[in-house]
This record gives sequence, structure tokens and C-alpha cells, in this order.
Amino acid sequence: MVNTINPVGGNSEVTRLISRPPLLPTELKTSGPDDIVDFGSSGKVSPGQAQGIVLERAYEQLRAVVGDARADLGIPEGVELDTSPDATANRIADFAIGFFSKYAKNNGLEDNEEGRAQFAKFIGGAIETGIGEARDILGALSALSPQIDNNINQTASVIKQRLDDFVKNGIDA
Repeated sequence: MVNTINPVGGNSEVTRLISRPPLLPTELKTSGPDDIVDFGSSGKVSPGQAQGIVLERAYEQLRAVVGDARADLGIPEGVELDTSPDATANRIADFAIGFFSKYAKNNGLEDNEEGRAQFAKFIGGAIETGIGEARDILGALSALSPQIDNNINQTASVIKQRLDDFVKNGIDA
């Protein structure tokens, strides 16, 4: 059973709004071809255009992540940053090693070679996973050139050396 619900009286506000929505006035007229918006007249989106749209959105998100990371690390916008493998590795290692005291406290570890080794194994594994994911992403984007791959390898090597030094000598080394 269908019941039609009509507004009470023929001149109600509801009837007026239905017959002439306020956002689309009936007296709206175009003055020329420049006033017309035409969607989809250029045909279907090509695979190249679709990939371009996806990449641009990915770059926007990446720029946002980089901006957030800069802010979190206290690096002002516009400051030149040394992106050499050594400098990158040292920033990563410094950041990671900075968490040792909290990790040790939360896991009941002492600041000795054994405790530092356990931390280095944990944090080193996380760093290796991150490096592998970055390498996979660059490969999927066809951006993993031999030079970039070599820089990643150098960065990973310096991080490993810094963690090994930390295990043997502690934070003050």
C-alpha cells in the first residue's frame, strides 16, 4: 500500500520550495557559450591520464607525510637538508637510539651490552623493514635506479655500523 503525502494547502512553503528550489532560480539564463559547464565532453580518461591522477595524489600525500616528519623532527620548512647516505643514516640512527632508555625501561633491560643488543636487534629489524618497503615502493614506481639503490645500501650499512657501535659502547660512543 502506498500513501501519498501532500502538503496541507496549495500555497505552503514546501510546495514553493519543491516547485522552485532556492539554489536553482528559474530566471537563471546563460548569456553565451562561456557560461556552460560541460563534463565528459573530451571522452574517456586514458590509462596514462588515470595513472597521472593517481601519481599526483600519491605525491600530495607524500609531501604531507614529509611535511609532518619535518615538523616532528624540528626541521624548519625551506632549510636545506643533507640527504647523503651518511647524513641520512646518522639521522635515522640518532632518532632510533634515542628511544633506548624508554625501551629499556618498558622491557626491564639494563644499559649494558646485552640490553643494548636486544634493543638493536628490535630497532634494527624495524629499520630494515622500512628500508625494504621504501625500496619496494621505489621499484614499483620505476624510480629505483642503480645510484639510488647504492645510496640505500650505503645508508643501511652506516645504520648497521652505528647500531653495532651503540651495542658495544652505549649512547655516549
